[in-house]
Amino acid sequence: MSEQRVIAPLRIVIKAVLLFIALNAVYYVVQPMRLVNRLSVYNTLVPGRERLPFADYPDQSYNLSILNLDQMLASHVIARPKAADEFRVVMLGDSAVWGYLLEPAQTQAACLNRLDLRLADGRAVKFYNLGYPKLSVIKDLLILQKALNYQPDMIIWATTLASVYPSDQLDFELIKAQYSALAALQEQYHFNLYQWPLAEPDWLSRTFWGQRREIANWLRYQIVGIGWGATDIDHEIPKFVTPHVSNVSESTDPLTVNMMSLRRANQIVPEDLSFDVMKVGIDWVKDRGLSTLVVNEPIYRSSTSQARWNMYYPKWAYDGYREALRVTAEAQGWAYVDKWDAVSPDLFTDTDFHLTADANCAYAASLSEPILRAVNK
Repeated sequence: MSEQRVIAPLRIVIKAVLLFIALNAVYYVVQPMRLVNRLSVYNTLVPGRERLPFADYPDQSYNLSILNLDQMLASHVIARPKAADEFRVVMLGDSAVWGYLLEPAQTQAACLNRLDLRLADGRAVKFYNLGYPKLSVIKDLLILQKALNYQPDMIIWATTLASVYPSDQLDFELIKAQYSALAALQEQYHFNLYQWPLAEPDWLSRTFWGQRREIANWLRYQIVGIGWGATDIDHEIPKFVTPHVSNVSESTDPLTVNMMSLRRANQIVPEDLSFDVMKVGIDWVKDRGLSTLVVNEPIYRSSTSQARWNMYYPKWAYDGYREALRVTAEAQGWAYVDKWDAVSPDLFTDTDFHLTADANCAYAASLSEPILRAVNK
């Protein structure tokens, strides 16, 4: 009798282990999250999000930082059916485009949409905010690759010097989570990326056990959509914002995570920067018969330093970058507008890139003319 009592629980344990192994084996082969990540309560049961999910304080905002691009875009308003009279414009870029420290209605895309721009043929120009708070054009390229499935007519690609350091392109969780897509791009285009190759995900990360956090985050993200739909709160703005550094040093070194090597000391040329990444994305757009407008976004400019424009950029580096971008845009035939000094220094908030709400809308409005010009280029 006692032997049977021991064997029965042991059989249960063995069966449970075998079922767990079988579940993970089937999961490994099927990879159901590829389908699940395209399913969303957003744009169906609740409104779509005006910007991609990103949350510094997920406990205080109805948002999460999601790492799957399919899931991110499925929850965005861009996933809604395209109207017959719509000219769809996708905006790529960093936290300045995303709208850090701003409400959804204060972003560049939202401000441009309120202008109700129309093309000569009567189509309404609708702007979609696909910026994300990281300085990396590889991140923009990965988002663009997915966004091209949503029928855009034009791309606006905002960038700055820190976005095109080849030494700093990959050091973000969002990018590391796109390993397969990035590896395929790198094999095809051989980008100059100092940090490549990244560590390849192991086999465990493809199992149910290895993806349990991703599964839980997918479910949590659907649930917080209810709160988002009721409040429109997706970004908790702190009551006190630390001002950006105005009394910058006289150092001549760029602010980077990993210093890049230059072909010539203290002189930037186009080959030093990740313009090769931008070229691939712009060529994708061109091959589809669509337009791209490249925008060099505004930066804070110190009035006290002789050596630096701001905490990020010494003058020699930033001025060299501007010339390199101008030369590259001209050689490649890119529609390009340089807005580096378009905003007064007193209208920046916590960093050298973020603007006050009013300044952000005024700046966005200044883009309307070059946008319409690029449509017809």
